Amino acid sequence: MASIEQATVGATSLGSEPVRALGPGGFAAVVRRIPRYWLWQVIALLSIAIVWQIAGLAANFIYLPPLSDVLVALWELIVDGTIWNQLGVSLSMLAAGLSISIVGGVLIGVLMGLFRPVRYALDVYVDAMMAAPMVAFVPLFIMLFGLGAETRLAVVILFALFPIIVNTQVGVEAADRRLIEMGKSFGVSRLRAVFALRLPMAYPQIRAGLRLGVSRGVDGLITGEVLISVVGLGGLVSKYGNGFTMDRLFAVAIVIVVLALVAVQLTDFVTRIVFGVRRR
Repeated sequence: MASIEQATVGATSLGSEPVRALGPGGFAAVVRRIPRYWLWQVIALLSIAIVWQIAGLAANFIYLPPLSDVLVALWELIVDGTIWNQLGVSLSMLAAGLSISIVGGVLIGVLMGLFRPVRYALDVYVDAMMAAPMVAFVPLFIMLFGLGAETRLAVVILFALFPIIVNTQVGVEAADRRLIEMGKSFGVSRLRAVFALRLPMAYPQIRAGLRLGVSRGVDGLITGEVLISVVGLGGLVSKYGNGFTMDRLFAVAIVIVVLALVAVQLTDFVTRIVFGVRRR
């Protein structure tokens, strides 16, 4: 009799576990496991979507279509292949421009942070290019390189390069000199100290510079495509903007924003791997 009661109690407790897991407590546990920054990002995205939809319906304004119309237009562009064809053109140019900008920007920034003659020679020009409006150089590039891919590549590099240089230089200069001197006392060479001490200590500044440089590179990409050769995603912006096809224009704008976000996050991910930093 006792064994039957124990079996019944055991079966009841086992049977009640899925019920508890699906109850409010189980749902709250699942929510707690989701990173908090993801929850806030989802809340912000839903808030923007709701406000956009309501404003578009209430205003009944040709220049502000409801989000539902924009999503329908985006789906049409995806299905007919328009987005994919132009996205491939833009991605190839963005990847080439950002690769050159990242390698060159980090290298120049490290040299400016380590050697005073290099800093004295380049500092004023880097500061001037940071303050100058980059769009003003587009006509110059057109005269130098024509209307081809070289000009668009130069514009991407121009937009992305200098934030990377400045942040890398600041990070290298801000390295803790006491740790560097300690390394020297243990026989660490100057070259090894750069890779083992200075660059790891400069990680926050380098990371910030790369994120800013990549986002500005996307800006340069679209600017070049709109003003120079009307291809890629920038070409779609120009086409739908001139035709006042606002739902498709906003659909392409959403794709550009997603492209910038993915590019920044991918760069951040690769940077953390290179520096061996885990996300907190």
